[in-house]
Order: sequence, then structure tokens, then C-alpha cells
Amino acid sequence: MISSTVLQQRDAHAGAFRNAEPFRHAVIADFLEAAVCDRLLRDFPRFDEQYARNEMGEVGGKAVRMNVRDISDVYRELDRYLQTREFLDYVSTVTGIPDLLYDPDYIGGGTHENRDGQGLDQHVDFNFHPGTRWHRRLNLIVYLNPEWDDSWGGNLQLQADPWQGDTRGPTIAPLFNRAVIFETTERSWHGFSHIHLPPERKLLSRKSFAIYLYTKERPPEETAASHATVYVPDGMPADLHAGTTLDEARVTDLRQRFERARVQLKFLYDREKQFAEQIAAMEGALADAHAALRVPLQGYTTQSCAPRGMWPDAWVGREFAMRFTLQRKAHGVELDVWAPGQLGETQILQIELGGKRWSERVNRGARAQLKLDVALAAGQDVELVIRATQAFVPARLGQSGDDRELGWRLLGVCLAHK
Repeated sequence: MISSTVLQQRDAHAGAFRNAEPFRHAVIADFLEAAVCDRLLRDFPRFDEQYARNEMGEVGGKAVRMNVRDISDVYRELDRYLQTREFLDYVSTVTGIPDLLYDPDYIGGGTHENRDGQGLDQHVDFNFHPGTRWHRRLNLIVYLNPEWDDSWGGNLQLQADPWQGDTRGPTIAPLFNRAVIFETTERSWHGFSHIHLPPERKLLSRKSFAIYLYTKERPPEETAASHATVYVPDGMPADLHAGTTLDEARVTDLRQRFERARVQLKFLYDREKQFAEQIAAMEGALADAHAALRVPLQGYTTQSCAPRGMWPDAWVGREFAMRFTLQRKAHGVELDVWAPGQLGETQILQIELGGKRWSERVNRGARAQLKLDVALAAGQDVELVIRATQAFVPARLGQSGDDRELGWRLLGVCLAHK
């Protein structure tokens, strides 16, 4: 379905993509075969309010149809083509991103229709697919507007960093059969100016078809924590200054700016409440799980509470403590421990039990059985305390995202009974 001329020019488009600013992108004219693009426009779905609700659930001037396969035959044909190796390999060649994945759910994609008065604030897109957790890597948009004038607004704007007021970047008109491919990262800011159609063109709208492509992995330096789409609302107009007389159009523009900012703040507030509820639920679940945690202790004894300083995977920090009650007397305790090789020096464990103290050395990367000779009476409630002199944080070593302070692992505790 891609124009044969475009397929032949893939290397030229790849060069343009690599060298583009403020982030990697390519603009490709006459992208699809002309007959295909004509059919997509002819079968473009009518504006329907049920598909025009924004993040707040309010009906707006933008309708998105993600159920692409339900629209018409040509959209079903396009959907089948987007899954082929021919298409995915072509996009990989242009962008340099291998192993691209098609999204059958078209989350956020499909047909987009924007009416007069609609705009799109500068934003970076959500970075993980909400279902598969794939990394979002590319946006590919094909515009379907046979008639468009720059004075009407609605042009795609790629910007360097709107948070810092850096609006450098190209402005791209949404002309018929023009495709734009751009990477989605934490700095791929984009949006489009508000549409202001002349009275004789009010029935027109800005039409496009969008797909998003994913990969299972992405370079660590490009990877960020999962987030939703992040918008930067318009600030005050640059040409507004003291003494300016506000006409009706300017007042309307300012009112819309403030309203968009308020809507986004309300959205973020509601999302923060939702996150807080989820965090509270997870904290409760973690507290319940920790309360049920017990040390792998063998012998005639019971544990009535969870240990302190130990995680469910048997890792221990700098200080550990546990309590247990003996059912029969014992003449000693054996600890099965392991010290990780990432420690800077030999691990030294300072141990207190039954009024006695020990200082035991455990070599890095080694396992040891520590035998503690101590008389413990039946019915005695005992506290075992162990303090470690060495610890490391895996995240600081670049080994993982684990930011716990880890000193050693407690693999088992065994009581010696007479």
C-alpha cells in the first residue's frame, strides 16, 4: 500500500530521519498509493460524539476511532498490511529501530478528526502500552486533508522543550497523503495549533490516520518510568503586554487557555488521588505479607511475629532481629548464612543471643555455617540480633533497579536440642 516511489527512497528518508531536529523524524509526501489514500478519505467515519470524549470524559472537538477493522474494507486492508514484514521492515529501515511491533488494539491511534476550534497542547506520549507493557517507539501519521491552508492553524509543531520555552522545531501542514514518522521519547514534544476555519469552510475538519509502533526492549538510556501522556498547557500569549486592548477574539483565546489548564490540573488531581489509593492498597498488602513472614527456623520452637530487617527473599540489611519461644531446651543454634561478592570487604556479623555475644567473619561470595554455643531453656522467649558491618546497594552498582541496602542472606536457622 505504500507508494512504490516511497519504498525506493527509503534510504533518503532514513538519512532525513537520523539528522532531523529537534528530535528524529521524517516527512514523506505521497506516502500511500493514490487510490488507497482516496479510499481512506472516502470511507473516513463521520464525527460521532461517543468517540469524542477527552481524558475528563467530556465531549470535545476531537473524535478518535480505534476500532479500525470495523470502519470499511479499505481500512481492513490497511490493517492487514500494517502487520506485514514488508511494512514493519520498511519502517525499521527508515528509523533504524529493529523488531518493531504492530498494535492490534490501536491504543490512542486509528482515525483522528479535529473540528474547528480544536487544538492539541504540546505533549510527550505515554511510553508503555497499557496492556502488553511494550515500549512505545514511533508515531506514524498519514494526513487526509485535500484542502488545507496554513492560516487555518492545525499544523503539526515539533518542539525542543516547551517547559523551558524552547519552541524551536518545524511546523508541518497536514496535507493530503503526507506522512510524518517520529520517535516517541521523553523529549519528543509535539502538538498542533488551534484550528480556525473561515466561515465558508466551517464544515471541514482536520483528518488523519495514526499508528503507534512498539518494541519489547529499548536502550536503557532512553527508558523512563511508566507515565501517561504529559501535556504543557499554553502560557500567556507572547504579544500580550500592559495596555493591550482585548477584543472578543483575544478574550475567547485567553478563556480557552485558562480552561484547558484547569481541565488538565483537575485530571492530574484525580489521577493523583487514584494513584494514592493504589499505593495505600499496595502498602497494606505489603504490610500484611511482612506480618506473615517467618524465618526458616528448624527445631522445637514457635515464632509469634515477623523478623525485623529481613525481606521475603532472605536478604538482610545491616541489622536483623527475630524472636522465638522454645518448646524444648536447646544447647546451641546454627546459622546458615551467605555473604555477597559485591561487598567491599569481608562481612563481619556481630551476634547477640541469650545474653552472649559473637563476632563472626564470612568471606565475600561464600556460604558459612555459624555455630553458637548457648544454653536455652524450654519456654524461654529469645531474641536473636545480628548486626552487619558491610552492605551494598545493587542500584548504585548499576546491576539492577534494586535500591535496598543489602548485607547478607539468612538461609536457615537450626536449634540443637539434647
